[in-house]
Amino acid sequence: MPLQVESNLASWESYLKVVRVWETRPQLAFFVPRELGMYLLYVDESGDPGPHGSDILLLGGAALFEGKWLHVESDVAALIGRYFPSGPRPDELHFAPLRQGRQVYRRLTPAQRSSLIRDFCSIVTDLLSNEVALFTVIADKAWWFASHPGKSGDDLYAELFEQLSSRFDLFLRRRYAEGNPNKGIIIADPHKPSLSDSLKRNQKLFQREGHRWGNLYNLIETVFFLDSSESPGLQIADLCSYGVWRLVTTGDDTIAQAISGAFDREPLNSRVNPGKWHGVHFLGKDPTVRARLAKVWP
Repeated sequence: MPLQVESNLASWESYLKVVRVWETRPQLAFFVPRELGMYLLYVDESGDPGPHGSDILLLGGAALFEGKWLHVESDVAALIGRYFPSGPRPDELHFAPLRQGRQVYRRLTPAQRSSLIRDFCSIVTDLLSNEVALFTVIADKAWWFASHPGKSGDDLYAELFEQLSSRFDLFLRRRYAEGNPNKGIIIADPHKPSLSDSLKRNQKLFQREGHRWGNLYNLIETVFFLDSSESPGLQIADLCSYGVWRLVTTGDDTIAQAISGAFDREPLNSRVNPGKWHGVHFLGKDPTVRARLAKVWP
């Protein structure tokens, strides 16, 4: 009997258990329905959505093929163990406090913290382009609110999510054209309630009515929620959003350059827009931000 993926945490955990069995006991793969060949899009944010506060709001997304999440989980656990061989160790990696040497990361020297970030980036970039794809959508808030009078921070969230989900759907449609009819599920951290509420509300709207460029064909169910400490995918999304945040707000391209090749891109041999970076999109006209993005994704 096919496994039915329901929109609640209990059945989501059951889904992950089946995937874990598939990973650890490949001889049982013929028991697992082919529909489980999914991409899990983990979403994180940097900035805030209101008209004041941060100058930038961005969403970062990491689409990880479900057949790889257990391997990534193991690699991340081994990485943490290598840098924290004894004493308290973090349950997960958060890249803002890690770079700044706050919280448990105070135990590491600046050189060790930089090395840890590089090693995590390598976990991501060692994956193939059909195993992970990164996305980011960045909004210059002053420009956006000036261009959309009367709109709210939730409207800004909606546009960013529309851009992110449609680009993820384009990635899945490209996979379909290559003979791999994969579907996608979106996952976020429940501890960011404003983002979580907007994702749920807008995914249902786009599934029902489509987005401005057409219908969402490949995103199924509602948005699921996992604590980032339980999800290496959410830690990759955190790396993505923080790395792009550092790039566009300070000009520090260290992380963005290290993971730049993992962002979704049209194949170089494509007949239409060869090499185009679908995984990076800027809503704004700030020439400084555009130049910083173009330096990393020419």
